[in-house]
Parts: sequence; C-alpha cells; structure tokens
Amino acid sequence: MSPAKVVRVDELGAVQVLGGPLKSVFNPKTVGAKFLRFAVGTFAPGEGLVLHVHPESEEVYYVIRGRGTVRLGERREEVPIKEDMALYIPPGTPHGVKNTGKEELDVAFFVAPGGEPTRTLE
Repeated sequence: MSPAKVVRVDELGAVQVLGGPLKSVFNPKTVGAKFLRFAVGTFAPGEGLVLHVHPESEEVYYVIRGRGTVRLGERREEVPIKEDMALYIPPGTPHGVKNTGKEELDVAFFVAPGGEPTRTLE
C-alpha cells in the first residue's frame, strides 16, 4: 500500500493532454494510485479538451473558476458550466470541455478507475 501524500498543485507543470494543459496530480506514476486519477486543467479563453471517451471509467468535472461548456454524449449536447458546478460523466459517454469565457477556466477532473481514454473523437 502506498503512503498518504500531499501535493502542491501550483508547483506541478502542465502537460498538453487531449488538446489542453493538464496537471496530473494523482495517478499510478505520481503516487501509486490504483483506482483513480486526479488532474487539474487551467484553460485560457478558447482552450479545452477534445471530445474523448473512457469506456470503463466514470469521471467527475468540478469547475473551480470560470465559465465554459461541456459537450456530452453522441449528440454532443453543449452544457454551460461555471464556478462551483460539478458534472458526472458515466463510462462510455463522449465528453470534452471548452473555455467560452473571457477569463481562465479551472477544472478538476476525477477519473475512476483511472484508465486513459481509449480514443478521441475529434
């Protein structure tokens, strides 16, 4: 079993993943997490993550700051999001996020089990 770990997110570097900058906080490589992934994205106006699918994983988006849209499902329905909103995304549901505001959009992403997306849809 891995020991508990505290991470300062502001000290992590962002990596381009799925078309946007993500800070991977907890995953198998960073802390030995077996059942989840946790990341934070800070998106400039117009930035976001491309439409993608986690076939076997659930995901939660939590909006820390800003405004944007999340595209969901095969019909790519656009759902407006803003600070203090959370979205649950079931396994196999296509999804992606975009900053449609004028300020940065900060979103926390929780994925369990923590598998990588198997395909992008854009």
